[in-house]
Amino acid sequence: MKLIAIILISITLRIYVAFGGYSGMNDPPQFGDFEAQRHWMELTTHLNVTQWYEKSDFNDPKWWPLDYPPLSGYFAYLLGKIAEKFDPEIIAPYSSRGIETFNTKLFMRISVFISEIIFLYPPLLYLIYKQQFKQQLIALCCPLLILVDHGHFQYNCIMLGLTLYAIICLEKGKLELGSIFYVMALHFKVMSLYYSLPFFIYILSKTYKKPIKVIFVGITVILTTLIIWLPWLSDIKLIQEAISTIFPIHRGLYQLHVATFWCISHIIVKWNLMFNNQLLFRIAAILTLLFSIPSLIKLFNKPQLFKQTLFIVSQTFFLFSFHVHEKTILLPIILLLISQEDYGYLVYDYTIIATITHHPLMIEDKLFFEYCVLLVLFFIFTRNHQTPKIQDSWLLRFYSKIRNIPVLMYIVIFICQKLIQPPQRFPFLYELSMQILGFSMYTFMYLISHQQNMRVKNE
Repeated sequence: MKLIAIILISITLRIYVAFGGYSGMNDPPQFGDFEAQRHWMELTTHLNVTQWYEKSDFNDPKWWPLDYPPLSGYFAYLLGKIAEKFDPEIIAPYSSRGIETFNTKLFMRISVFISEIIFLYPPLLYLIYKQQFKQQLIALCCPLLILVDHGHFQYNCIMLGLTLYAIICLEKGKLELGSIFYVMALHFKVMSLYYSLPFFIYILSKTYKKPIKVIFVGITVILTTLIIWLPWLSDIKLIQEAISTIFPIHRGLYQLHVATFWCISHIIVKWNLMFNNQLLFRIAAILTLLFSIPSLIKLFNKPQLFKQTLFIVSQTFFLFSFHVHEKTILLPIILLLISQEDYGYLVYDYTIIATITHHPLMIEDKLFFEYCVLLVLFFIFTRNHQTPKIQDSWLLRFYSKIRNIPVLMYIVIFICQKLIQPPQRFPFLYELSMQILGFSMYTFMYLISHQQNMRVKNE
């Protein structure tokens, strides 16, 4: 009964946020992510599948071109066909661009809600079923899961749900089925690459002594990928054009102010002035790999560390990889939510700080009131003091003494932002200060998790 009550509370919070603002609300000429997702329905419905990534007058590269992998395109096409029956105006060619009618908002909001109920809720409930009441409340009422998809507007729930299904399958020994789910997640949103290395190493650790099993899993991955890309296989140029759209290196090292190594270190080192994008991409890839390797080696010898390694490596990707969005912190978060029995109060603290780093985005999306309501409710009703199951560490002891300071610092920053104008030389002082809080938390969690993994004895 308690779990049913939590589910109802989580649904209520999602409905509440859905009545608020969204990315690009009343903000012409480009609007935002809400319009991007709607426009992809328009594109995929009115273009041949092989033209989805091809630039044209209709598929204007200046107006939200489809820059997600094909599975997102298929999903947009399905939604477009349903929208056509519900209200053709929602996806009408050209005239629908920037549309913000009641029917459009209703359809888009409901599509996210149903997607999450279908894709994310079942595997998440399965994985948290044996958790304590407060841990289940944290998992289902995580502010960022609600604000990013149901507020800002995206469909991260589908990618995260497919990933959780993949984890469940792999841990049950169903490697082929797990591989299918992960390939689908990767082809829905490319940021699933954050999980790619642990998935590869885990499967390898389970199959390297069984060549036939390796072949079966390899064939499964290749066939799934080929089926997804089937419409484009007739012409290599179509694939090249799609890949160049999905991986836009020209966008730069990071977007706006994000709690990553590159953004924070940019205060001192002007990376974009020292190196071009191609070289920065390689440097970011090398650093990401270097900070992931120790945990991956440990995973190969100790497959039981799969979920912990997924968290460590996805956190590493967030900190060091190229062109990171603030919203990709959802990938490490979902791993913490299903591992609360190990991390204890650290999951609560991490979730609070990760939400705080989205303060500027929530203002931009006209969601600040909803953000404050969710953050305060989460802070009060899910406060967790459960001790992490982490071996004695000076790092953890130190953190336990200062764990309340980051939230107090955020309150001070928030008050100063309202009362004191930032210096002209540092117009983004307050926004950057919030990201420094996030970077500090993410770095600490990487270090403490990595330290814990290294202490586990190899089999």
